[in-house]
Amino acid sequence: MFTLFLRGALLYVVMIATMRALGKRQLGEFEPYELAMTILLADVISSPMESVSTPLLHGLLPVAAMVAVHGAITLAAVKWDRFRALVSGKPTVVINRGQIDQKALDRLCLSLSDLLEGLRGAGYLDPAEVGTAIVEANGAITAFPPGEGRPARIAELGIRSGYEGLPLALVCGGRIQPDNLRRSGRDRAWLEGLLANRGLGVGAVYLASLDTMGRMTVQLAGGGLMRFQALAPEEVSW
Repeated sequence: MFTLFLRGALLYVVMIATMRALGKRQLGEFEPYELAMTILLADVISSPMESVSTPLLHGLLPVAAMVAVHGAITLAAVKWDRFRALVSGKPTVVINRGQIDQKALDRLCLSLSDLLEGLRGAGYLDPAEVGTAIVEANGAITAFPPGEGRPARIAELGIRSGYEGLPLALVCGGRIQPDNLRRSGRDRAWLEGLLANRGLGVGAVYLASLDTMGRMTVQLAGGGLMRFQALAPEEVSW
């Protein structure tokens, strides 16, 4: 029984390591060859996990082979567009200038109901509001409004918004995040002093994030929210 437990734990760790090695996109939307890889991987892992009589190598060696083949296919898809189109397919425009392309839907074996469902998922209740829609190679539908229907850009309104980037979480769950603090160009003494000036200790903070305009948002562990200017915008360095 203990042997079966250890085999299951080991194969589970191998499965996680393999999925991580395949890249983040493997955990999101699949290309056809990635989906096939994932299905086969689960099947190969399950056999030695269920039966003690099956040698572990009968599970690990096929996994290694599939990872090697997957790497070769991925590399070839990156290097050669024709090969990528063969194994992954190409994006297809299904709505052009507001008009649905029925022939394109037929080629993709998509019904009108499938298209409407995809448009709703993209945030459009009415297909008349869509100027262009594309079925991507992974099957996802992306849609865009016609030019007159899109929101005005800030630059078109003559407004200068400044740089907007990823906020840094400097404190999470009462613990300082040293990597993010280092990216901000500040040190622990600066952060502790900043919080102390407002009567706070690091342990009392559930989340403290610093945005690229120098604004700090602090959510307290016991409830409550504070926002204040921690840095001048020109002092932001990330």
